Formats: sequence, C-alpha cells, structure tokens
Amino acid sequence: MMGTTGSTTITKPASIARGGPPWRLQIGWQHHANCKGPQSELFFAPNHLERKEDRLEREAAAKALCRRCPVLVECREYALMVREPHGIWGGLNEYERRQLLARRAG
Repeated sequence: MMGTTGSTTITKPASIARGGPPWRLQIGWQHHANCKGPQSELFFAPNHLERKEDRLEREAAAKALCRRCPVLVECREYALMVREPHGIWGGLNEYERRQLLARRAG
C-alpha cells in the first residue's frame, strides 16, 4: 500500500487506464492485500482516544506492510476514487490522500 508521496509517480491500475469501469477496483485486488487478517487493526484508529505517539507508531507499522503489498496501487487509487475518509489505504493516511488529490487537481 505505501510508497513515498513526494516524488513517486503513481500509475492508474490497468482497468482504469484502459477506460474500464471503476467498480472493477473493488473486485479481486483486496484478496491479495497485505492488510487482511489480524493485522488489519493497524490500518484504522481504535475506538478510543489514541495518543499521537501511538497513532504514529500504528501508522508506521501499517505503512510498512503497505510497502510490500502487491496491490498498493489498486488500493491507493480505490481510496482516492471513493474519497475514503478513514484509515491507511495505499500507504497513505487521510491527510496524505487529501494532499495527493489536491496536487492532482492542480
């Protein structure tokens, strides 16, 4: 799910680049994601107040899994497309996704 956000060139998944329907991003790729299973709790804030240090540690662990994920690009593009407001998706947190969308907008 993660790559550096500064200078990384993000390419669209093939289904979108070919003009395929965006809903195809929702089918299949999740089955190959590194965030499945017990470690999925790292990708979203807990239901209780989280200290900044704990959040940074949790997000760093999630992003480390993302860096090795075979579907990082699909995950990131899906989160950007649906404007996912919570969690780590494609190696980016909510703020980083908003920044990337703003840069893409111009």
